[in-house]
Amino acid sequence: MDSASDGVVGQATHGGGTLTVRDALNLSILRGGAPEVVVGTENLDIPIRWVHVFEVRDIASVLRGGELLLSEGRMFGSAIEDRRLIAELSERGVAALVIELGPRHRTLPKNVVAACREHGLTLIALHLPVAFIDITEAIHSQIVSYKLNLLDRAHQLQDRLTQLALANGRIPEILDILAEAVQNPVIYERQYGGFVYQALHTQTERDVSAAWEGFTRKITAAPLALEAMLAVGERSAGRLVALSMNRPFTEADEVALERTAGIVSLVLMRDEHQDSVAARNQRGFLTALMQGEMPPYRAEARAATLGFTAPVLLPLAIRAAAHHRSRPLSLEDRLWRQIWDDVNSEMKGRRMSAMIDQAPSNDISLVMLGLEDVTQRKTAVDRFANVVQEAADRHIGIPNGAIVCAGSAVHTWQAAGEGLILSVEAMEGAMQSQPRAWHDAVDLDLDRLLWSLRQNPDLARFAHLRLDTLLDHDRQRRSELFKTLQVLLRLNGRKAEAARALHLERQSLYSRVERIESLLGVDLADPDTRLGLHLALRIMRQLPEMADEIWD
Repeated sequence: MDSASDGVVGQATHGGGTLTVRDALNLSILRGGAPEVVVGTENLDIPIRWVHVFEVRDIASVLRGGELLLSEGRMFGSAIEDRRLIAELSERGVAALVIELGPRHRTLPKNVVAACREHGLTLIALHLPVAFIDITEAIHSQIVSYKLNLLDRAHQLQDRLTQLALANGRIPEILDILAEAVQNPVIYERQYGGFVYQALHTQTERDVSAAWEGFTRKITAAPLALEAMLAVGERSAGRLVALSMNRPFTEADEVALERTAGIVSLVLMRDEHQDSVAARNQRGFLTALMQGEMPPYRAEARAATLGFTAPVLLPLAIRAAAHHRSRPLSLEDRLWRQIWDDVNSEMKGRRMSAMIDQAPSNDISLVMLGLEDVTQRKTAVDRFANVVQEAADRHIGIPNGAIVCAGSAVHTWQAAGEGLILSVEAMEGAMQSQPRAWHDAVDLDLDRLLWSLRQNPDLARFAHLRLDTLLDHDRQRRSELFKTLQVLLRLNGRKAEAARALHLERQSLYSRVERIESLLGVDLADPDTRLGLHLALRIMRQLPEMADEIWD
């Protein structure tokens, strides 16, 4: 294995069959060389990917990491060149350097020992001669045997899961098998956060929930984790995350998680297809209209039979703004059913005409409001959004816990169907915008405009050029200049209000402002400068790598 897999969060401990430097030293062929670990006794559990014999200085360019290097040390002799070579080997991620002592070197060169100690490269001396070909054969045989065993176990697991999926097995059963294979709890997290299923594997639900909370919040004491992404077609469907609560992860666990993620993705695709077939048979009125499965003339007639005869139609799309990290999907669905019960009741009490296609908490619900005149649009959306947000706050405890996107007020059912599509399409950009009672799908606001242009590299470059210096300063000094700038820009440069918002004395704020201006080389009294910085902040909010640092 070259290094820790990309799917590993943090640095997992390797073992469970992977040949390590310690294992290699215990092989009889190496024991016969009277090995002595001169530097790096703490690094003997590093896995070995391959073995190379070398006697030339330019070996580093062909290494990939994880190699055990064998040498008689013929290339050593110049202190400067020796230190450069050791630095290059360390940079490449070499597992260990083994030097056989003999006619060339009776003892290890002091400059080599010093360089290995400086760069943390494990250095081993062989005091008796050993045929290098025998060492390479023995170690390569162990590595190949391990790889074959790893593949065999992976195939067995995949066959078992495939049979379960073909027998219409469900995701909880699959996760239980995976948790048994990796001997640790496994969680299926949906795309926008919050877990759907969890396999506890000897742990209590409370302990797993606490560990998950620590992991998602990136708390230092949280357990290490392996993760694998899920996809349905080209669309992300969340991820599988295993938490190392019982034992460290091995390479076999990484393979098991990867293979299981493929099976789970297929099951999700199957379930989605089954849901789609069922939905065609029991399609909600507004959903069928939006999908083009109900002609506008039929929609008007059917709405009339349901008592919905408003002359003006106002389409909206609503979904949960966020998911509780440790709240199961079934619980959130139940809470959202309660929210919609409250909304329906409130709408009837206010004599507001409305049709609602409710969806699960991780999907988009559709709404059609009935108005008397197009001029009532803003008032109607304000009132409806207020009802939804109050109900969401009451049941899930999150201010602006729903994202509401409103289309145009129109007169025909054909235009209403198009308005539903527009409202749904505006949802993804609205999720990246600042929280608000409702978003106008017709008017492309700044946050949604930036979200639609997020793939343009010039936007990211614009933001980084203006703000990276300040961010780097805060990371290194643990200061709060970036936070100060955010508040100051939000308050349009009004220093007195910014000082109150930050709970600072005015003089302290003035000192921070001077430091910000010095670092960025700007004058914050200039409105064009503030506009550029404010735009850079809004752009950074759309960059995934900056999500944890942009807080306001």
